[in-house]
Amino acid sequence: MIKSTVSFALARFVFISCVSLAVIFTSLVSTHIVELINTEYEKIAKGEINALNNSYRLFLNHHLILLKEQSQESIFVQGIMQPKRNIGKIKDYMADLTLLGLKYDETLLDFEGTTLHSTAKIKTNYKEFPWIKALLNEKQTSSIQVLAIEGKYFWCIAFPVIYNKRVEGVLLANIPLATILAGQLDVGVLDGLMIEVMKGSQSIAKFGQQAIGSKQTLHWQDAGVSFNFTVDEAYRNKALSDLVIQLGSYIILAIVLTTLLAYLYGYRYFVKPILALSQLTSSLEKGHEPDALQGDLRFMEFANLFSQFNLMSEKVALRERALKKSYEKLSNINDELKQSESQLVQSEKMASIGVLAAGVAHEINNPIGFIRSNLEVLEDYFSDIEKYYHEFNDTLASEEHKENHKKLAKKYELEFLFDDTPPLIKSSISGVDRVSEIVKNLKTFARIDQVEKALTDISEGLSATLNMVHNELKYNCKVHVDLQTLPRVHVFPGKLNQVFMNLLINAGQSITDKGDIFIRTFVEGSNIVIEIEDTGSGIDSAYIGQIFTPFYTSKPIGQGTGLGLSISHQIIEQHNGKITVKSELGKGSCFSVYIPIS
Repeated sequence: MIKSTVSFALARFVFISCVSLAVIFTSLVSTHIVELINTEYEKIAKGEINALNNSYRLFLNHHLILLKEQSQESIFVQGIMQPKRNIGKIKDYMADLTLLGLKYDETLLDFEGTTLHSTAKIKTNYKEFPWIKALLNEKQTSSIQVLAIEGKYFWCIAFPVIYNKRVEGVLLANIPLATILAGQLDVGVLDGLMIEVMKGSQSIAKFGQQAIGSKQTLHWQDAGVSFNFTVDEAYRNKALSDLVIQLGSYIILAIVLTTLLAYLYGYRYFVKPILALSQLTSSLEKGHEPDALQGDLRFMEFANLFSQFNLMSEKVALRERALKKSYEKLSNINDELKQSESQLVQSEKMASIGVLAAGVAHEINNPIGFIRSNLEVLEDYFSDIEKYYHEFNDTLASEEHKENHKKLAKKYELEFLFDDTPPLIKSSISGVDRVSEIVKNLKTFARIDQVEKALTDISEGLSATLNMVHNELKYNCKVHVDLQTLPRVHVFPGKLNQVFMNLLINAGQSITDKGDIFIRTFVEGSNIVIEIEDTGSGIDSAYIGQIFTPFYTSKPIGQGTGLGLSISHQIIEQHNGKITVKSELGKGSCFSVYIPIS
């Protein structure tokens, strides 16, 4: 016999009941909803058609108003009265004319209907159109027409140019039919609706997809066109089908949610207490410290069972606590000894290095100083000798003496010495400056013995450390440095330099052939972030959680102590920061150090 849980049985009963009710409800309501939606859909379609028609009319009226404002410009009146004199000004002015920010073809006609100037590439003889004559004879105040120009249709809006209350010409603009589609129609409105612009019995433009269904026609008598609006019945039927499907989906969703709630209720008040009891029993069997069974139990039988089991588990736990306490004490003492030993070894090592580096830097600094000073003095002396040579040559009176002087200069190559010696001296001074910079970086790196935090520029220490380990990296690593301006913070500068040195050396050692090291600093939130990324061998994801453990190393025996990253982790914790790592085997690693700004 197949056994099921209490929650599953309860959920099954609720599911069957809800399905029965849903079938009855759906059959009664679906017919009424379909009829109601058909009626409302027709109302909405009619409203959208009227709105679109008004939008078209408003679109053209706005352009006509702007055209009227342009026709009132004095330049047009002057151009019509004196066309030969003002035609250049008219061309320049009309070249920049726009309507609602868009450039259209505009044409200026004189009092006879002859074209004075047009921005259109295709010339049209407007003089033959009767509506032009009506405008010139003051029988119309404006005009909106549809024109066919070389197979393309345009809305042609026209307004007379008036001077002293008399019509002296006409200004007109041609707007492509497609402009209405681009400027006035929302693409979503055309779903299930086809708009066809008719001129007589000829279709001159279509908007929307091909549709078959009920059709409504609106006539524009003044423009001589009509609009046919066709509502796609297939689209409406699909919408109705989608609605019925959506309603069914909601009903199914409600059934599923109700069933799920019934299942959760059974699980919460029946299955969960039993599972908790079973899990705690397994925990006691494995020797784990048990927790008391608790919960909002609505059934008395479960409450009594939990109470009895808690008493029993407490007695079992008491027998193991003493042994666990002893074991934890021994483990803690052993860990502390390892930490103390690793810190002591590394501290003594770095202190010795710091003292030695500071002493060497101090001893080198003095001779480097007087070498640079002597080179500068030598440069001045040689400059005086060169000046003396040229001035002495100028003071010689006879050509014989000057010739003898040139021979001696050529014999001892004085001209070559004057050209070659100054660059040699400058190159030597540059080399001395480079040695001084190395000494400065060595002294910066050697600040290991500072017991107090100091206001420090982290980028300065990072640069000094990079210079110190440059010899280790230069043969197989290309270093990319991107150091942003950072706020100065209170830190132990020497200890941070020790962290940077460990990370840089590890990055270099992970690159066996050729690779890149990227060093970045930036501010993120309330922290300064130092990232050291390499393209080396990477770290296996199985071991990445152990890299900060003391004495853990992935190097061969005798090549690593396993203390570098452990000490670095402790130093960053002393600064209330954190150090994280992202690594992919075979592609490289990225260590990120976070130092709080405040």
